[in-house]
Amino acid sequence: MTRQKILIVDDEPNNLKFMQQILQDEYDLLFATGGEKALVVTRKMNPDLILLDIMMPDLDGYTVCIRLKEDETCCDIPVIFVTGKAEVEDERKGFEVGAVDYLNKPVSAAVVKARVRNHLLLKHQKDLLTESISLLQHEADMLQHKAELGLLAGGLAHDINNILAVAMFFEEVPDLIPEEFEEREAIVATCEMVKDAFLTGRQICQGFTSYLHGLGEERKEHAFFSLIQPVDMFRKVFRGEVVRSFCDEEPHILCKGSQVKRVIVNLFVNASQAVEAREEKKITLRLWREPPWVCFSIHDNGPGIPEHVLPHIFEERFTTKAGGTGLGLHMAKGIVEAHGGSLGVLTVEGEGTTFVMRLPEDGP
Repeated sequence: MTRQKILIVDDEPNNLKFMQQILQDEYDLLFATGGEKALVVTRKMNPDLILLDIMMPDLDGYTVCIRLKEDETCCDIPVIFVTGKAEVEDERKGFEVGAVDYLNKPVSAAVVKARVRNHLLLKHQKDLLTESISLLQHEADMLQHKAELGLLAGGLAHDINNILAVAMFFEEVPDLIPEEFEEREAIVATCEMVKDAFLTGRQICQGFTSYLHGLGEERKEHAFFSLIQPVDMFRKVFRGEVVRSFCDEEPHILCKGSQVKRVIVNLFVNASQAVEAREEKKITLRLWREPPWVCFSIHDNGPGIPEHVLPHIFEERFTTKAGGTGLGLHMAKGIVEAHGGSLGVLTVEGEGTTFVMRLPEDGP
């Protein structure tokens, strides 16, 4: 099995040697003694994780982290600051520029190993989930144009479901950590988030195949709050404000729950991508009743949808995203309409976009 690569960036030789002694038995190590060199090594060697000092003679760690996050080729590499700057303001700034963790010197070997192992595991599981979703979307593209691939898609979803089921062993990790371990609470919370991601992935797989074949999941009554629950997982990694405005009395609808969840997740992910360039990112979720309809909307404060693009957003294979399939909104609209509802959009250029989903309260 290929060992994971860690880049250690520090201008103090003793610090580099200390980290080397701690990590060399488990990982392949790369070293840089300054910020500029760290950028060069990262782009050339593509490490799995970076341990980054802040105070360096050329570029400080904050600047290095900002440049890494601006570079599409390495923006997903987790960065852990390891520094003697122990003020709360320093730590806040570290997270703002994109770091996933912040360690104050002097650090203990046990803490370094635990944090490194935790974030490498999270990155690995995130990569697996991203690859699975990308593969699923690719197969959806094929199925829209080649009906004979339907059985293959069903088998693919089944296999991915099996992979995610095996990955659920992750929930056993907290049981392996001693109660007295100082970082246990943070690791347990992270494990719960990853477990939620796996469960959502499995539900999306099941809803995807049942949508294509009209088989599998049966329609049943669902409390609407339970259909919105997967959004909570994405809220934990969304770097902005999420506002909820829900009616007091929870509505119920008759539906295939995993399919409706897929629509809501798709709309939330689209909204989070729309506000990426905003300094103040905000997504507003609303739920209300207009008998006989249950209405749910997602509003983002992004740039809005250009007038020439708006008429085409629900068309099959239409996309403005690099690498996009043009199937997300098309399939979302199909799912909602198959449930007897509607999916519409309101947008103002420069101010934001609102997607509104209406579903019959008692089902079609």
